[in-house]
Amino acid sequence: MSLISILLVTVAILSFAFGVLTLIGASKTDRMRSAWFCLATAGSAVWAISIAVFLALTNDSNSVPMWIYGIYIPPMVMMVGMLGYVSWRQKGGKLLTVVSLLSMIVLASLMVYDHELLYSSYAISHTGNTVDLDDGLFYVIYIVFFFAADSIFLLYSLFTVRHSRNKHIKNGALILMIGFAITGAVTLVVDLVLPYFGNYQWIWVGPLFISVTVAGYFYAILKYHMISVASRWLQMATYAVVGLTGVAIYMLLFYMIFTTLFKIPNPSASVLVLNFLMIVIVLLLMPVVREVSAVLRSMIMVGQVDIAYVVKKFNKLATRNVDLRELAGFLADHLHFAYIGFIINGKLYGSKSLAMSADEILQITHMKSTARGEVWQEPNKSVQKVLDELDLKAVAELRNAKGKAFGQIIVGKPLGKSSFEWRDLIQLEMIINLVATVIDSEKHIRA
Repeated sequence: MSLISILLVTVAILSFAFGVLTLIGASKTDRMRSAWFCLATAGSAVWAISIAVFLALTNDSNSVPMWIYGIYIPPMVMMVGMLGYVSWRQKGGKLLTVVSLLSMIVLASLMVYDHELLYSSYAISHTGNTVDLDDGLFYVIYIVFFFAADSIFLLYSLFTVRHSRNKHIKNGALILMIGFAITGAVTLVVDLVLPYFGNYQWIWVGPLFISVTVAGYFYAILKYHMISVASRWLQMATYAVVGLTGVAIYMLLFYMIFTTLFKIPNPSASVLVLNFLMIVIVLLLMPVVREVSAVLRSMIMVGQVDIAYVVKKFNKLATRNVDLRELAGFLADHLHFAYIGFIINGKLYGSKSLAMSADEILQITHMKSTARGEVWQEPNKSVQKVLDELDLKAVAELRNAKGKAFGQIIVGKPLGKSSFEWRDLIQLEMIINLVATVIDSEKHIRA
């Protein structure tokens, strides 16, 4: 099987999976519309598989006509499904969907009853498989069906974009409308016009473009919460489908690069196996790459703090005992301060060694809270002198769930800045409560 056939089968699975997930996650009021979308993706999937098999055929057999029907009937199913999806809420849309459905049934029945209405012959050869399409009225009507259905689809999509009060639905409809406008133009050329002249080399592009559009719309569905993915198995299925989408994109890029560099239409079996192994390796390495990227980004971006990464690490730390010096070092690195330390029970645990005497620690420990009840403390003159000598900029209380102070956090100057800004304290204050939940004065203190 060629790489194109493998790619088509992959996008077929993706398209149908998108439809099924949309149907399962739809609300009760939106279930019928989603059923039309699922029907459309099923038609797209069968269309893609039929093209994949037809292009891969190496000898004539009795099954060839079946695959030819698979190339020309499922696209009509897809268009009827998409029309029903965007227009079913309108009375006129329901009528037009039913009319298009009946038209599809008539065209498909005539096609199966007398294949010569569609094609007179076909050729299976090493130079490329082709179908000799009939130049009569039937094929003209077939093209008009798609042109009419696509036009109605775009009009109802535009109606949704203009009149929907829900911004998310409006944005999703806009993505679908633009995607199908581009896809319709491409498909008209590569799947209807060029095959009429015997050029079947590019018929695989049509279902591929359709799948890209459906994938983009499914992303919009997830982004704008247009379906519910609350159940765990549905979430796992969504992750799997998104991962498979990445695989399809990788395969397409591989095909384009391979054919461009080596001028070979189909890679050998060993190259395909190597390509598959590379995909598996990349997927296995993704969690590691993502974690390393997050660490580097959090440490390198001195001008800002990656709060999401810091909170994620704190959630992990909260499940186990922690070394306070290690925790202080982590905060100093990722919050971008020259020094961070904890004073708990008269002991200092810092991100680096700091020459602070027991008397100085005691002075800091007895600092008073601000009158406003904030976590940041106001030093007196003697304490301020100590802080200035050690190049420390602020001190804050660590409080437990009952609001009782059990320790302090001391902060050095921010990195990459010549002066200390109050917003740095505000940003740090956002995670001080998380620090307090991780540090327990009775259970988590280690020298």
